[in-house]
Amino acid sequence: MSDLTTYAVLEHNFLFRGLPKTAIDTLAELAHRRAFDKGAMIFSQGDEGDALYGVAAGRVRIFTADEKGHEVSLNVLGPGDTFGEIALLDGLPRTASAVTIDDSKLIIIPRPQFMSYLERDPGLSMHLMKLLCERLRWVSDLIEESSFLAGPARVAKRLSTLVETYGRPLPDGGVELVISQAELGQFLGISRQIINQYLRSWCEQGWVLLKRGRIVVHDIDAIKQVAANAG
Repeated sequence: MSDLTTYAVLEHNFLFRGLPKTAIDTLAELAHRRAFDKGAMIFSQGDEGDALYGVAAGRVRIFTADEKGHEVSLNVLGPGDTFGEIALLDGLPRTASAVTIDDSKLIIIPRPQFMSYLERDPGLSMHLMKLLCERLRWVSDLIEESSFLAGPARVAKRLSTLVETYGRPLPDGGVELVISQAELGQFLGISRQIINQYLRSWCEQGWVLLKRGRIVVHDIDAIKQVAANAG
């Protein structure tokens, strides 16, 4: 797949979708592009919030870590997604870290230029407000998962969400998700061994197929049912 243009990243992401073409053109002119190797740290938790990022190619993992280095993955972003909004808007230190999963190309809009334009465009301000509300709902959903759902249901719900967002349809009707069992465990704060236990059980029932660094889902309805029947 070819790299997305700067305009395409801004136009197709809900953060800027619906803005006049002239507004998106102006935002695109504020941005520059930068290539990152696989495993490159884009920014770390606590860094200055100095830019908004968009993914033109590749994938980015957002995560937090404690003092001992234990990591919890918060999200995986692909082409068309943007990140770094919170620190960009309030100017406070980054609340999470970002690292590339693949060789990636990002568009970067520096905070001073972005804030200057934001002050002149109330339409963009409304879009940002909607984004922050959606992120708040997403965080609330994560808290609900951790507090009320049992292990299998948490894994099933997160796997379903990732498949629907990033899954690649296969000719045999399955949907492939490029993620390792360890990475899935990091999303949920569950060990790889426990993740493997659940996935092996679903594999025996024909719901999923496990590959190296990949999970192929053949029965997404069954996986969703695990989450729906929780509690």
